[in-house]
Amino acid sequence: MTIDDIFSKMGSHMVQGIMTHEQLMNCYLFLGLKGYAKCQEYHYISETKSYVNFCRYKANHFGSLVKSTDIVNPQIIPATWYGSTRESVNAKTRMEAMAAALDEWIRWEESALSLYQESYKALLDLGDIATADFVNEFILDAEEELTFARNEKLRKTSIGFDIVSVMEEQQDWKKKYKKLLKK
Repeated sequence: MTIDDIFSKMGSHMVQGIMTHEQLMNCYLFLGLKGYAKCQEYHYISETKSYVNFCRYKANHFGSLVKSTDIVNPQIIPATWYGSTRESVNAKTRMEAMAAALDEWIRWEESALSLYQESYKALLDLGDIATADFVNEFILDAEEELTFARNEKLRKTSIGFDIVSVMEEQQDWKKKYKKLLKK
């Protein structure tokens, strides 16, 4: 695997990650879960900034652009929602959607972590320690986000995705991520 191959795979995955967080944000907005939406908005912006830094690194260190290919727009939001309103979503559907969104987030972070670790190893095999160290930052970030998402899934599962508990925490989540977005 070449440097260009590694950056192309990572870049494509990052663009899909940005789209994934955008879809999750819109999913939560539709469900009226503004705190969770703000969390995904934060990750959307954070991932976008990471992608920009990733592209900058490639240009500055290798004098070339990241060629992203095979980008697939994730389809997280059910097609039936596009003709619906928030009010038409019942509690059961809302709970199932929350569980599915958390599962998607976890799946996404697992795939990101796996790809970044594979890329790290390939860079070490190429003898490019400095770029491997750069990629290690993405590994640490994905691992932290994955741990957070898994813990949230466990917490929500342990309370049976109780809608009252979920609604009560929205304001705290919104405040937390609004503050993080200002930074």
